[in-house]
Amino acid sequence: MTQTARSSAERLQQQRIAWVWMLAFFGLFCALVGMLGYGAWNYYTTATTVIDGALLRSHVNAGVIVQLRGRLNAESIERLPPERDPCPGERDICTPVGEGSVIRTKAEAGYGPVASLVLVDRTQIDFWAHPGGAELALVSYRSTRWNAARLELLLRQNAGYVRYDLASGQPYEQVAYVVEAGDGVRVSLNPGGSYSINVPVNEPGRPPAIAATGNPLRVEIATRAGNAIIDYRGEQFAVRPGQLLQVDDQGLLHGPDEARWELIRDGRFTRYQEQHEYGEGSETWRKLWTPNAPGMTAEEQNGRFVVVRACRPETPDLCTPDNQVAIGQFRRDGQQTRPFTTGIEQTIDTDVSEFTSLRMSAWVRVLTQTVQLAGVAGSECPIMVQLVYKPTSPTDQQLNRYFCIYTGADSVAGSEDVGEIRYRQVPPFQWYRLNVELRDDSLLRQARYLQLIRIEARGHDYLSEITEISLVGRQ
Repeated sequence: MTQTARSSAERLQQQRIAWVWMLAFFGLFCALVGMLGYGAWNYYTTATTVIDGALLRSHVNAGVIVQLRGRLNAESIERLPPERDPCPGERDICTPVGEGSVIRTKAEAGYGPVASLVLVDRTQIDFWAHPGGAELALVSYRSTRWNAARLELLLRQNAGYVRYDLASGQPYEQVAYVVEAGDGVRVSLNPGGSYSINVPVNEPGRPPAIAATGNPLRVEIATRAGNAIIDYRGEQFAVRPGQLLQVDDQGLLHGPDEARWELIRDGRFTRYQEQHEYGEGSETWRKLWTPNAPGMTAEEQNGRFVVVRACRPETPDLCTPDNQVAIGQFRRDGQQTRPFTTGIEQTIDTDVSEFTSLRMSAWVRVLTQTVQLAGVAGSECPIMVQLVYKPTSPTDQQLNRYFCIYTGADSVAGSEDVGEIRYRQVPPFQWYRLNVELRDDSLLRQARYLQLIRIEARGHDYLSEITEISLVGRQ
């Protein structure tokens, strides 16, 4: 090859190399521009900013505390000077809170919603205090910085009963309200819905809350409106309006099922066969006796309560032994001349302020009542149901509502109210379905707390029966 040809080939090779490098640098430049552009776009669409302006409103004077981010100790909420008070002239005591804050309520704060966390988007989170207080951490409350792409709220509920009423009509394309509750339970709440989450606090000397599985309850989610999505152990479960889902302390999940709460334990007396006797310290029923006259002899104090097996009230005269049910029976005989009370009672100890419906029901029957009619102030009631309650606060005086079931020789006259006692005359020897909506009752309509239920037979000689005792709350 001549010198001229070699020089020409070398120049061509150099030109090719130069083009390759130039194209490579141009490609790298385009990639860098693209990456910078994507980064800028991604930052624009995903960068978040903390939302300030959440307000904690305490509806009581004591029992609500907050620990702000960076503070070592929690502090009780106190009313700020007028120039700094977020709620000037209002009854509520208010304080601003932000990310990292932990809100707690104590049992002494009272019954019903004792505090509310109101967010900027008008979402309201209500805190209860009975029985062991509540605790909620505001982990994160953010929105996208430059646009209305996303709103994020992350809460961690460690204890107690909390209600979530989420605002609707959000201007954001995506809204994520998430509550971490119990251990490993993640709850996503849809905007515009109303939900409640309960993480029971087990206290010494108080029976634990029991899940439908029969084990102690760890966390419970109920929905009134909207949909809640539960993430648990890699699976998702939807809780729709009117439903309830539970996780017990063994990690077992129950539901979703109907959102109803039975406040009476062993209303069918099935545990009596296991315990043989209800006694002091029982977590269900306890027996009681009351002489109603001074100096009564042992022979006169012969009232007794037993559980027998018989046909169910719906078919009282025809059943096989397999179809028999347990029935509580109050009995006193001997042609007594002075009255004596035999009864059973059960502690309820429940804040019922969330229940718009409280329905008490039972099957009752009066077989013997030697003194006719109801007597004076319920002194001759073979079935007397007593509910002990408080209207709003632990400091309120205990109040009572009585339901006296009696029979007599005259015609049945129905129901009558005299003071605290609601009398109801029933036909003798026949089963009668007692069914009362307590939220329609003049005394219990606004009651926030039920302390106990007591069922007694009062009078001289009596033989009366009761079974299927129920007190169901619904939200």
